[in-house]
Amino acid sequence: MRKIIAVLILFIGINSAFGQNFNLFNRKDDLKNFSAKTTYVVIQGNNSLEDIVLMDAVKQHWHLSPYEFCNMEEFENIKRDTNFFFLMKVDGQFSKEKEPAMEFLTLVKGSENSSEGLNNMYEVLSLPYKPLNDDSGEEFIYTAPFINIIQAHILKVQRNKLSAYIGISAYSDGMNGAEDKEILFAEDDFGFEVTQEMLDEDFKGKAKLVTREEIEKAIEERRPNTLVCAVVAPSINQRGSFCFKMLISADTWELYLYRKHKMSAKQGAGLQKEDYRRISAPYAF
Repeated sequence: MRKIIAVLILFIGINSAFGQNFNLFNRKDDLKNFSAKTTYVVIQGNNSLEDIVLMDAVKQHWHLSPYEFCNMEEFENIKRDTNFFFLMKVDGQFSKEKEPAMEFLTLVKGSENSSEGLNNMYEVLSLPYKPLNDDSGEEFIYTAPFINIIQAHILKVQRNKLSAYIGISAYSDGMNGAEDKEILFAEDDFGFEVTQEMLDEDFKGKAKLVTREEIEKAIEERRPNTLVCAVVAPSINQRGSFCFKMLISADTWELYLYRKHKMSAKQGAGLQKEDYRRISAPYAF
């Protein structure tokens, strides 16, 4: 998909959730009529595995509005229509990055100014999807949960307009109710050495180091009372890049925690010690 939508780069402001354009939420209608508007899912249209995974996730789990699938050419023809929303994968670039390093799954609203660039479209929410040029397919297991998270955010905004301004950062201090759930981590989720013995002590036996296959299995079977960790970071090392860290409920596909940090020589990819303290805090009592 990157070859097709390479011109669609979301330039991300460091001080915003994901470069979100707040003008959308100053209008009277906000997102209250979202269910009456069509959401177009932008795909490559070449029967790629990326298309198949996204289309299948939408068909099974998108329920807030009517939806259609369109290719890039069709998107270009209808992106100015403010009655449409667009779910698509785009290259994201932070202001201090020399080049895009991450792909995001984003929901935007059609805009009359869209011909001037994607940043002139109203952004509802963007989620870090995968590093650019990563063909491992590890992101596929999170596609359906991300579809659910985006819809849950829309409902949250409909209930409370403040959520539109806070965006995904509202989940940075989450973990409410997490102390009753088991957390599954992959060994490479951490930016420092962590052992199972450490987890047993700090999480009172409710955290495990597991394989990626075990995390995938937990999501697929929607394992009750289980959180899974997702860490998404660029595969290239450049100034201004960020590492994204999420905890997602395996059964309800809710976003429990979202954090990010700017990568540097001292802080590489993965959960940092401060993240570890924050995540383990509810289990201390």
